[in-house]
Amino acid sequence: MIATGVVVALWVGLAVLLVAVWHRLSDHRGWRLVTLAVTVVASLAHQLAYGTVPDEAHVGFRYARNIADGYGPVFNPGEPVEGYTDFAWIVLLALVRAITGAEVEPVAVTLGIVCALGCVLVAYVLTGRILRWSGRAPAFAVAAAVVTAATGALAAYGPSGLATPLFVLLVLTLVYTLVTGHIVLAGLVASLAVMTRLDGVVVAVVACVWLVIAAVRGRMPRPSPAVYVAGAAVLLVPWAAWRMTYYGDSVPTAVVARLVRASDSLVGRFEAGWTYVTDFALTYQAFLLVAAVTIGLLSYRRRLPGATYAWLLLALALAETAYAIAIGGGTLPAWELLAAVPVLLTVAAASGFALAGTPADGSAPAGGPNTTSEGAAPGGAGAGQVPTGRGVAVVAVVLAGLSLTLGMTRTLPAMQELRTVEDQLDEIGDWLGERLTGGTVVSAVPAGALAAAAGPQLYVVDPSGTTDAHLARNPGDHAYVVRDRMPAVVVDAAGGYLPSRTCRIRTEYAGPYEVVPFRRAGGEATGGRWVELYLHRPQADLLTERLTADPRFTAKPC
Repeated sequence: MIATGVVVALWVGLAVLLVAVWHRLSDHRGWRLVTLAVTVVASLAHQLAYGTVPDEAHVGFRYARNIADGYGPVFNPGEPVEGYTDFAWIVLLALVRAITGAEVEPVAVTLGIVCALGCVLVAYVLTGRILRWSGRAPAFAVAAAVVTAATGALAAYGPSGLATPLFVLLVLTLVYTLVTGHIVLAGLVASLAVMTRLDGVVVAVVACVWLVIAAVRGRMPRPSPAVYVAGAAVLLVPWAAWRMTYYGDSVPTAVVARLVRASDSLVGRFEAGWTYVTDFALTYQAFLLVAAVTIGLLSYRRRLPGATYAWLLLALALAETAYAIAIGGGTLPAWELLAAVPVLLTVAAASGFALAGTPADGSAPAGGPNTTSEGAAPGGAGAGQVPTGRGVAVVAVVLAGLSLTLGMTRTLPAMQELRTVEDQLDEIGDWLGERLTGGTVVSAVPAGALAAAAGPQLYVVDPSGTTDAHLARNPGDHAYVVRDRMPAVVVDAAGGYLPSRTCRIRTEYAGPYEVVPFRRAGGEATGGRWVELYLHRPQADLLTERLTADPRFTAKPC
């Protein structure tokens, strides 16, 4: 509650500051720096209010820890299964751990926050670069940074430990390299985006298509697309060759598992994806309205210098949305899969609104004794330009306020509930890791947080498919788990602790396993906290004895 109050207070102060100094932002660098500094602080507080590390992040943590500790890029030592799609993020975490010896989770959280703050600053720099291309006032760039900092999806996943903030940062950086004409660097950044998240492929392809169109129209040098592809190939070709050699699969196991789980039919997958995107659109409808107005302005005022970059941003946002529909949407709250979309729309809108006010001949204001170093008349707009009145600042404040309010009232409770479950899974994993002998096979759903807490000494199997090639293609094949993986302990704790014991056991495990409920000390006032384990019958007594050696857990046989 206190954290929420601090966030609201900071954002109210930032809103007042933005409106009050709006006319000075165009020609006073000091006020821009002050406003940006307050924006960064507000963004940091916004992220810390969420502070949730989901189970999916722990899968990457385990891979990173195993790389740094010498086991290689595996979930279980000796089992090369590509249960991730964020290779670049995992390698970054492993590198930091190998150099410093630090634990992976705090490193991931810190780097995620830094990347999210980087998104705020790159949104400012990118918007400013597009506007400087057309001689526009930089106040719009500050507005873009403020709205980006208020975006709930980005803030929620800044401290999540996922690759999401790094991916958004790479997408913005890719556009910036294209704006500045560094095509080889753009290819390298695109390849990093591909290696950071699967939809990086979509981003890289859209950027390449844009380059082809720009080259055909004479806006980019003719060789630009080929140079871009060559730059991307520098990293992608050796990476693809390595993963094919190491894992032996053309498609990552994590991707196969996701597609199989998404739906039994293509139509069903699209329906799920459409529902996901529709829910997102209803929440961010103000952003979509502003984007629609931007499209109308850019369509009406064609051939504006720099407008092609606004179209690129809009195309990337549309491509990300189409990707979400195609794969059936996401499973995490706060629309993690679409975290880049509000940011892209924000920069596109800020750039588009400013560009739409340039003179009819598309010329930028010339520098002179009455213009600032940014190319804008002090205290106002140049001839023929959209006036940078406080109305623009008010629109930015309203967008930021709506995003913040929806985040605090809708997203934050969902993330807090997720945090509670993850804390409980961490506790269960720590318990199993301490009490079970090395080499014990454990089946767990979900596997990420539990496996990360248990450590590499336990072999963890996820029946949903992220840790086993067969289960990726046949998720939920518990008969295979019993017959081929033969776990000593089976954990089904997707929702964390149970409020009471049930003594239920899945049919596939009923013969070779027996269910043993364990009561966690504390929580008696609410009926207690329970976790039910399926223990392999020949080892059940020994396993129960070892597990109850922890004073926090007491076995209560059925």
